[in-house]
Amino acid sequence: MNIEKEMINRIKSIDWFCNCGNVPDIHLSYEIKYIDSWKEAKKYYSQVAWEDKTLQEHNNLTTFLFTKYRDEYSEWNNITSEAKKIIEDEIVMKIKKIKTENGLDDIFVDCVKWDILGAIMENKYQICNGIPIFFMKLLEIYEAGNFPCGWDNSSHNGRLIVF
Repeated sequence: MNIEKEMINRIKSIDWFCNCGNVPDIHLSYEIKYIDSWKEAKKYYSQVAWEDKTLQEHNNLTTFLFTKYRDEYSEWNNITSEAKKIIEDEIVMKIKKIKTENGLDDIFVDCVKWDILGAIMENKYQICNGIPIFFMKLLEIYEAGNFPCGWDNSSHNGRLIVF
């Protein structure tokens, strides 16, 4: 097994979305805009800006590893496959339940899966000096029971949208 048991347990122990609509006690380096409804969250997670931001952050991770830690990067595909299986086995049913209860769509499920995949990958490569940690920060938001669901480019550095 390539993925640490501690990371798997961390993901399994999340009480998914139990604090949505409340401001979590988390300190991030990003400016944050808090929202208070699933309807508003759906508007944000469906926007291209959020897809672009998370894709950019995944690309930052792979580019970083490919250019600075090529030996470690060579295991990327194996680790990704293992991570996807863990996500399917441990969280998808929980996420789909929330989806159904709140009238959400498959994009919601895909967003959460993508974020957790990013966090698992960043965690796996944390031994690499200077590794990006965007998704590990999103994981903290999930652990607080909230939903990081969008990106607002209107401010200078952008703002993370959290429900």
